[in-house]
Amino acid sequence: MKSKRSTRRPLRLIGIGLLCTVLAVTLVPRVKTVWELSQRKQALLVEKAQLEQEHQALQIELEQANSPENIERIAREQLGMVKPGEQPLIPVLAE
Repeated sequence: MKSKRSTRRPLRLIGIGLLCTVLAVTLVPRVKTVWELSQRKQALLVEKAQLEQEHQALQIELEQANSPENIERIAREQLGMVKPGEQPLIPVLAE
């Protein structure tokens, strides 16, 4: 005759197996989601650093574009403006 202990052992193993399966089914997708979000966060941090560098470069370019020297150069070269008392120079194309 089998004892109660030997008949309960397979049931206990089946119960533990089912519990482990349920835990695995519920935890694996969550762990995967956490990992994917972590990877996405790292990618966004890298992109943020690149954008901050680009922003700094554009700020420097903007400051240089608004400098009095640059404004004067554009006024002279592109708009043909001269200071009071100066004679404008008109380029002549020679053939």
